[in-house]
Amino acid sequence: MVDLQQALQQVKGLNWANATVSFFIVKRKLVRRDATYEALGVNVDDKLRHKLRGIVVTCIKKANQAREYDFNTSDLDNDVLGIETADTDLQQLIEALTSNESPPPASNYEDLLGAWLYITRLDLSDTSPLYAVRRVSEGWTTKKVSQLISMIFTNSTLVDLDQKDIFRIDGKIDFFSHAGTLFIADKKNFEAALNFRGGMLRNRDAIVEKFVAAALFADARQIAELVGDNMRRLRKLSQVKRAEYYSVDSFRENLKRVSAEESWGIVYDDEGKIVVTEDDIDTVLTVLNNDRLKSPINQEGFDVDVKHRIDE
Repeated sequence: MVDLQQALQQVKGLNWANATVSFFIVKRKLVRRDATYEALGVNVDDKLRHKLRGIVVTCIKKANQAREYDFNTSDLDNDVLGIETADTDLQQLIEALTSNESPPPASNYEDLLGAWLYITRLDLSDTSPLYAVRRVSEGWTTKKVSQLISMIFTNSTLVDLDQKDIFRIDGKIDFFSHAGTLFIADKKNFEAALNFRGGMLRNRDAIVEKFVAAALFADARQIAELVGDNMRRLRKLSQVKRAEYYSVDSFRENLKRVSAEESWGIVYDDEGKIVVTEDDIDTVLTVLNNDRLKSPINQEGFDVDVKHRIDE
């Protein structure tokens, strides 16, 4: 993977305030957990282009540090998480937006109803386009916020606007992509917008097959049943897949020895394979990702969701 901080600095070093602006809405269909997307181009006037560009520029300026995407939640403040765009559903949307056939245009009010997210594309010469994405909120159309009244003050009179033709953009960006790297400002919205649960379900099934090949568990396929679609367990299992500690013989040997010494309760059968049950699945996922840690200061132990390796 690219150096995330270097990639972020490259984005921050470009003058996006001079970029041309294109705007798209995206609709999503979810069938058996698989998502398909349809993009529509939306014509916007110069004033709105200026505002859309300003929202993206502000988001980029706020981003201080880039950290590798972690499947477990942590506070971001003004940091961003980085992941390869190709590892997400955004890749297929970008391919649709850059294909020879441009997305069809939205030609009437009804076309904008049911939008799942919207994309602001910024283009500069001599660099890749930047795609900034925001998941559509409940306030996108006034049909969903009928308790609010929109008005304008004109000719010394407060005038009620026609509610049905109004759409609202809230001035935030959930994530943006440039040159193959995606930076996440709002992790929760990112995972919801791009059907990341579906990706973690695929991760679950893929790693179970690896567990079978590695002969790590007495019944590796039971892992899929115990994890199910539980989001916390899916996150843990996806971390296990990425780290691959389990594939190292010495790690597996040490795990068995330390588990016995520390009375962690992990059960092994007569062939030395882990027997996992509902009672200990969370402990097994924790130790397989090396998330059971002990302080060298006072020997106090912790189970952690997020950890950062100390540079040696």
